[in-house]
Amino acid sequence: MTCSSDISATHPPLTLLDSWLEAEETCNAGPPRYCHLLFRQRDDVDPAVWDELYAYIDHAHDGARRTLRAPLGDSLHPLHHGTEADPAFGYPHMFCDTALQGFFGEIVAGIVAEYYAGDGEHEWEVPVYLFRTHVVAFQQLELMKQTDNWERQIVGRTGDDGLAFARDANGHIVAWLACEAKCTRTHSSTLIGENHEKLSQAVSRPIDLLRVISALKDYCDDDYSRGWVTALRRYWWEHARSTSANRCDLSMYVCGACPKTKATWVPTHEPHDKYTASRVLTSAELHLPGVEDVIRSLYERMDGST
Repeated sequence: MTCSSDISATHPPLTLLDSWLEAEETCNAGPPRYCHLLFRQRDDVDPAVWDELYAYIDHAHDGARRTLRAPLGDSLHPLHHGTEADPAFGYPHMFCDTALQGFFGEIVAGIVAEYYAGDGEHEWEVPVYLFRTHVVAFQQLELMKQTDNWERQIVGRTGDDGLAFARDANGHIVAWLACEAKCTRTHSSTLIGENHEKLSQAVSRPIDLLRVISALKDYCDDDYSRGWVTALRRYWWEHARSTSANRCDLSMYVCGACPKTKATWVPTHEPHDKYTASRVLTSAELHLPGVEDVIRSLYERMDGST
């Protein structure tokens, strides 16, 4: 694999999540096992949390920026990064609030998968985020730059909102986690239902498995990328014609509105009625008042970044 970057795909560490979020877990014995995760923002958030979270989000989008710049290769002078001569100018911070909420929801799903959704049997890892596959966003970015209309809405990305995998001691993938994410300023039961309905589909292998391998190539060819590419390629060949891949599901719902008559928006003891599959399911919700301001403050830091 050719090294196309001096930046590793390894995610920046998040050491202060407990200073940001209070987590409450409710699980049944199954089968199939169902867990509900409720997150609330603490009243006195350590300001250092936002620095860590920003670094993590910025890194998650780095592959997409490199994809935008790749066609120009070495002809793109470093001094042009972050300027209007940069193909990645405006990405992702200049998108509308709705688009940024979609990005944020996918990243929070990945964080929850890695830091909270492990069940003792499976410890989930997100190899890389898939924003580089959002071609519609890239097309609309170019249109917005040429028309100077930065208020356009973009449609959601097709495929998997997020993918996580569990590996054994030998680095072989033994299970995968399909993630669906929604983030909204006001509560929407429709969005929750859409998450669970999509997760119910009879898909036994990750739709974007090959795209994960490609996305890893945007980063440095280090032990992290090589280990994941080897594991993912092996997994693809093992399950190319198989319907027996061990799949689990995660629904992530980030909402700026807190329930007033009950504690949660999502059922805590049994799956949502739109979820009709019979797999291990985790439904997570994050109550984050002022979510649009939180997201905008994080993404605005990217203005002028290279």
